[in-house]
Amino acid sequence: MVVASRAKASDRASLLKKLFPIIKKRYKILIPKGGKPVLETMLYAICLEDSTVELADESFRRLFAEFPDLNEVRVSTVGEIERAFDGQAAAEWRAFRVISVLKFVFDKSYAFEFESLRKKTLDLATKQLAKIKDLSPFVRDYTLHEVTGAHMIPIDPATARLLIWLGLALPNQTQEQIGETMKGAVRKAEVETFVFTMRCLASDPSLSPAFDATKYPAPEGGHDTDTAIDRLNDLVKNGLEKPVKAAAAKVAVTKKAVVKKEPAKAPDKSHHKPTAPSKPPEKKAVVAKKPLKKSR
Repeated sequence: MVVASRAKASDRASLLKKLFPIIKKRYKILIPKGGKPVLETMLYAICLEDSTVELADESFRRLFAEFPDLNEVRVSTVGEIERAFDGQAAAEWRAFRVISVLKFVFDKSYAFEFESLRKKTLDLATKQLAKIKDLSPFVRDYTLHEVTGAHMIPIDPATARLLIWLGLALPNQTQEQIGETMKGAVRKAEVETFVFTMRCLASDPSLSPAFDATKYPAPEGGHDTDTAIDRLNDLVKNGLEKPVKAAAAKVAVTKKAVVKKEPAKAPDKSHHKPTAPSKPPEKKAVVAKKPLKKSR
């Protein structure tokens, strides 16, 4: 039995080798074409985070179709840009970050191009992207991998939850730490295959709720990698189990309902002394009023 806390790179690679055929059999794996300009790569990453490739492609297309140019996007409100992300979760979050990226690039060069990032080393490029406020780790790492060709594994929150559930990562690891951990199991040439294959499973609305650790907490030390395939097959076949917290609450309610209230006992009169009857209230003496004398 290999729990996540003791899993080695070889254990992770072995699990991925078994896992990929299962995912590929269930889903059509889509890998978007690379080679976009740097700025467009960043905007596409915003569309892609915690989403499917199909939805990301559609949002990216609408972003350029519904506005005459990127300057119009930059000066638009969050509410106006949200329209491009129709059907996506966290549309407001995405729109806000689109504006943030465009403002940074435009204020830096008074143009909507960021190709100078390609000429920088990985360290300098990372520092440059760190200056953009509210840029998520996924967008940053996706851009660095696409633009510099570095061995970066971009992990978004949905993929992180899946990897923890599979035992490939620890519950207390950040997205960046999980990306670093997976480098030993995923070669540089396989990054796209890994990212977009796992995305299919992570974004499946019928399965992804099971990966939510707030409802289904991971055991101490993380999930067991040896049981990952069986757990996944069981999840696909039987669906979700009841959340741990909800189940515990139900048990508590059931126990409370079973407890019967004992009937109230009649008071024991054997130890009570008889009380003397109370005296009737004394009548006040009525003072007769003298008649008033008539004045002559």
